[in-house]
Amino acid sequence: MSKRTKTVVVAVVVIIVLIAAACIFGYVSGRQTPEQTDQPNQTVEPDTPSEQDTPDDQQTPEDTTENPVQPENPNPSGGDSAVVYVPDEQGETLTPVGTDVADDSDQALVDALIAAGSLPEGAAVQSSSTADGVLTLDMNAVYGDAVRSSGTTGESLLIYSLVNTFVQARGVNSVLITVDGAPLESGHEIYDYPLEATN
Repeated sequence: MSKRTKTVVVAVVVIIVLIAAACIFGYVSGRQTPEQTDQPNQTVEPDTPSEQDTPDDQQTPEDTTENPVQPENPNPSGGDSAVVYVPDEQGETLTPVGTDVADDSDQALVDALIAAGSLPEGAAVQSSSTADGVLTLDMNAVYGDAVRSSGTTGESLLIYSLVNTFVQARGVNSVLITVDGAPLESGHEIYDYPLEATN
């Protein structure tokens, strides 16, 4: 073998050894974070009061429920107001909006939804009752016809603008919507069960 070939072979071997050493060093140093090298292993437990430290009238985290979404200005005029759920600009999701209402009646909430463009003109509450956290809301045929004539997204927005608004306003868990005393029917679904608010 010539002297030149030996030099090239030695240079290649040295380069391979340097690359291997750099890879091993990178792998080993990548496995440890700066916190691990500076501090000994510690376990930090959250500071939570024990059951005996919690007063009886105070709720524990397990007892709390998520609060409804609140709009930035739930009471624009300072008079009677409510939070109604209206479709966003794309007509895809519902957004809570503070609005004025004539009074605390069910029809005033429906009128606010009509004024916001969430429900069709002429939609009306015929009756309502609450039992076991379920509000039964009997709507007129104008509402039922609007649900039946809308597409899937429109149907969902019509139904859940009503459900979300009434769940928040009345403090119930769910809403059962009927039309002229019968379960609400769309072109492809019969809503004969209570509906919970959506996020």
